[in-house]
Order: sequence, then structure tokens, then C-alpha cells
Amino acid sequence: MTELDTRPYGYRARIGYTSPPLTTEVFPYEFYQIVPKGVSLVVTSLAIVVRSKEELDNSYEISLRAAREMRDAGVDLVCLGGVPINIHKGYRNAEELVSGMEAELGVKVSSSATAQTSAGKKLGVKKAVLAHPYAETDTKRISDSYETLLNCEVVGRAAWGSPFNRIGAIPQHAPLEMIRRLMKENPTADTVLFPSPHWPTAHALDILEQEFGVNVLGAHQAIVWDALRRCGIDDRIEGFGRLFRDF
Repeated sequence: MTELDTRPYGYRARIGYTSPPLTTEVFPYEFYQIVPKGVSLVVTSLAIVVRSKEELDNSYEISLRAAREMRDAGVDLVCLGGVPINIHKGYRNAEELVSGMEAELGVKVSSSATAQTSAGKKLGVKKAVLAHPYAETDTKRISDSYETLLNCEVVGRAAWGSPFNRIGAIPQHAPLEMIRRLMKENPTADTVLFPSPHWPTAHALDILEQEFGVNVLGAHQAIVWDALRRCGIDDRIEGFGRLFRDF
């Protein structure tokens, strides 16, 4: 009989994540593709189905309650998911929320917004193309928020057109197809942006970096990178973009 490891799965780090979709599918799948052995995910799904104001209000409050429960469960870091939830009460409040929760909980706290801002600074994002999974009507809102978050110019945009509760069913070729078109139309872009950590982008990061010689920054990638580095895990991870290899 094989002797079992006496350590928990997350013996290097246990990372908490408040996940906006009520039906969370892609985030944990890609998380475990990326992280090294000894890192585990503690996830709470929030209340987002169609992204109404009521759902955002409810999810904001649920995420704060979940963060406190994760602290009690002994996680090493809590990441508050969802840029729309993070900035629901303003960009300044989003920054104050992280610092305030960190002081209250006594554990490290991050957010989707702060993780992507940090990643953007490391990569030096200036001129970007952006592909997202949602309806075309969401494009301006998402593009404007990323120009603010990353202090960059978004020169090209594309929407896959999926309802929020169906983004887990988006085919894996979607981000590649969208970016190849956008880069053809905007060859001076230095960065590819993939908002939303809940559609399949992990496999596309290295492919697009090598194909176009640009940075590729995905929401999922940034969240996981930021969590690992803040937990003291400095492993250089191959296969998921320059962010994990160089920083």
C-alpha cells in the first residue's frame, strides 16, 4: 500500500477566491493547470447570473462575508473576484476595500482589479487589444474600465457574444480566433488583454505571445500570478505567458 502524504493538498499555499458566477466552471479548471503542487483553491461562488445591479449589490456583500469565512478556514490569501464587483462602489473604494479587509482579517487580501493592475505594471502595458466573452453591448464598459485600471490605450476590441451563464461553454479556439483578427487590424499593439477569468484563455497565452511577439495579460493569469507571488511562491512556471516566466 502506498503511504499517504500527511500534509494537506495546500501545504505551500491555500488561496481563497470569491468567484462571481453562480455556476463557476473554468476558473478552478485552469487554476489547477497552472499552479505548482502544494497549492490549493478555496472557492466561494457568488450570485452573478445576468450581472444586474441587484446581483452586483448581493455579490459585493457575499464576497465580504465569504472572505471572513475563508480567514476562519485558514487560507493564506483571499482574492475578491470580479472587476465589476471590485469597482461597484468606485475605483478608490476598491483600493480601500482591499487594505481595509486585510487589516480586519489579518491575512493577505487581493482583488481581481488590483492583481491585474499589478500585472499590467510589470508587463508595461501601453497599447492593447482586448477580447472578452460577453455581449457586444458590454464592450465599451469593459474597455473603459481596463483603460482606467491599466492606464493604457485600448486600440482594438472584440466580443464573443455569450450570455454570462454560458461562458463556460465557449470553445477553446475563441480567444485565439478573436486576437488573430484584432492583431491583424492593430499591428502596433504591444499587449493582448483577456478580461474575465471564467472563459478558456490559459492555453492561448503562450501561443499568442510567440505568434505576435507581444505581452498577453489574462484576468485569470494575473489573479493566480499575484496570489502565488504574494504567498511567497516564486516558481517560474512555463506554458502560461511571460508573467509567470519573468516576474
